[in-house]
Amino acid sequence: MSGEGIDPYQDVVDLVAQVADAPAHAASRLEAMVEQLIELSGSITGLMVQGAPDGYDVHAIGRGASSTARSRISDEMRITAGPDPLIDPIRDGYLRPTTAARAYGGQEIWAASPKCIGSLEIWGIDQAAALPVRGGEEFVAFLIGRRGSDYTCEDLERLRAVQPAIVGLIGILEPLHLDAPSLRIAQLTAREQEVLRLLADGHKAAAIGHRAGCSQRTVHRHLSNIYDKLDVGDRLSAVVRAQQLGLLEHDRAVPRHG
Repeated sequence: MSGEGIDPYQDVVDLVAQVADAPAHAASRLEAMVEQLIELSGSITGLMVQGAPDGYDVHAIGRGASSTARSRISDEMRITAGPDPLIDPIRDGYLRPTTAARAYGGQEIWAASPKCIGSLEIWGIDQAAALPVRGGEEFVAFLIGRRGSDYTCEDLERLRAVQPAIVGLIGILEPLHLDAPSLRIAQLTAREQEVLRLLADGHKAAAIGHRAGCSQRTVHRHLSNIYDKLDVGDRLSAVVRAQQLGLLEHDRAVPRHG
């Protein structure tokens, strides 16, 4: 976008005016907010992300997704493991707007990541920017996306200019329960990943506890969480499912020894 004639104060006024003019219920006003973010950033997609202890929910808001994408994401769950350079800092309290390409360490790294490939597949975007609202375990952030070039420093300055207004409006609306279709992203913790790898190597609970430095009871708790997140009921199914999802190396196809 060209910076000529851009007035950050006008961006804030337009945002608040659009929200105020929307029908007087939280969902409509939230949609108006996202539509304005899409407009001012030259985006095609607007999403809201809400954190949870074991992952996060991605809601399609307004032009957040095509009808096909909406039908695909409704009640869908995906599993991820390892760090998420765009989302994890928000959970840790870093609230400065940034882009996926910057967070991942460069455009080439981002473009090759499963998250970028998934974003293109589901949302039709290959660039994303995050506007955090609040951090912590139950964080809230807006993601906007488009195809083509990454968001510029100027784009991020516009997001930073409206960020205080967004934070204030969300504090009023508190849209914690949305009817919008959502994609559930469940994350394995670092300890759950460790237990899963030991499980794939064929170790039983006692051996896993010895190697992981925890009790058998704790191991069983981790295994229960892993089975729930992977939607399986036994160790073999967990390993096979984890490999299908790319959470394990291919040479860990099945448990091998006791």
